[in-house]
Amino acid sequence: MSSKSTLTKEQQDNVVKRIARNYDIQSIEFIKFSQDTKTGTYNLLFIINNNEKYKTGISIRNIERLNNSTDEIGLSPIETFKSLERENVLLTENIDTSDIQITYLGE
Repeated sequence: MSSKSTLTKEQQDNVVKRIARNYDIQSIEFIKFSQDTKTGTYNLLFIINNNEKYKTGISIRNIERLNNSTDEIGLSPIETFKSLERENVLLTENIDTSDIQITYLGE
């Protein structure tokens, strides 16, 4: 498997929904998606709310995990993102992300 991996728009939307479930975000810019050829781990980097302070990412072993929008994503460092945490976690399946500005990979 090559280190030049890509995510579908749907998978990126799923990441947005999973973050929006726990955090109040206005925008997300996907910066980089890559695979570590030694470990096989996928890394996705993004910036939330156009603020370098909120530049973070997630690592996953299996790219198929991004095919659903229901798993929770916790952002770290926890202290940095505490101010964005929702008081009430959204338990609904269909999270409305229409008011979140999304910049997809490769845009």
